[in-house]
Amino acid sequence: MSALIEFEDVCKYYRMGDTTVKAADHISMKIEKGEFVAIVGQSGSGKSTCMNIIGCLDVPTAGSYRLNGREVGNMSGNEQAEVRNEMLGFIFQQYNLLPKLNLLENVEVPLIYAGVPRAERRRRAREALEQVGLGDKLKNKPSQLSGGQQQRVSIARALAGNPAVILADEPTGALDSHTGREVLEMLQQLHRQGNTVVLITHDNSIAVQAQRIIRLEDGRVVYDGDARAPEAIVQPTLNFEPAEQEGDA
Repeated sequence: MSALIEFEDVCKYYRMGDTTVKAADHISMKIEKGEFVAIVGQSGSGKSTCMNIIGCLDVPTAGSYRLNGREVGNMSGNEQAEVRNEMLGFIFQQYNLLPKLNLLENVEVPLIYAGVPRAERRRRAREALEQVGLGDKLKNKPSQLSGGQQQRVSIARALAGNPAVILADEPTGALDSHTGREVLEMLQQLHRQGNTVVLITHDNSIAVQAQRIIRLEDGRVVYDGDARAPEAIVQPTLNFEPAEQEGDA
């Protein structure tokens, strides 16, 4: 049985003048259904390239990407759009909410493109907003919400499509540390409910909240394993005050 997400020697090359940039250089990885995986790396590591390929927003230059057993690289643009609508739920750093629509209508937008009937759209949007704790704000506009609440709306929008994969790109990047922690706890809760979550981040202290880390450097995988293993922790960018030990001055 194939993995839900499978990269086999995936390469993505770009030409910049006379130079070839290897954004992804023979990346192989498998993500099984129900995992919570963080793909982590600094700028230029290839993590955004991986996100775009996983999200069917780009295709490899070489190698194979299979999503739920289906080869994505050979699909047409329309076929990729169908896969995005059917299988992927996106959560971005910027919430991308439409300011003139209320929360219920915002969550319904991708369901319209997916061809879901109106009554079913409304039911799914309402249930998703209730799931993220915003069931009492269905008629509110985005401008009436805090940043954390707006990110919850984007999570609800991702959930409403019943996706096989929730793809979260730097979901805490625009939030303060307290609100960001709440969003991470929500992603962990979704994982406990059986959802497959792929988190893209540059921040090690966020990545370790996942179950597994895939670390990229210069377009290559340099670590793939338990998020809590000592070797998974490399130069965290957020430092939390350690608890005072007995006997400390």
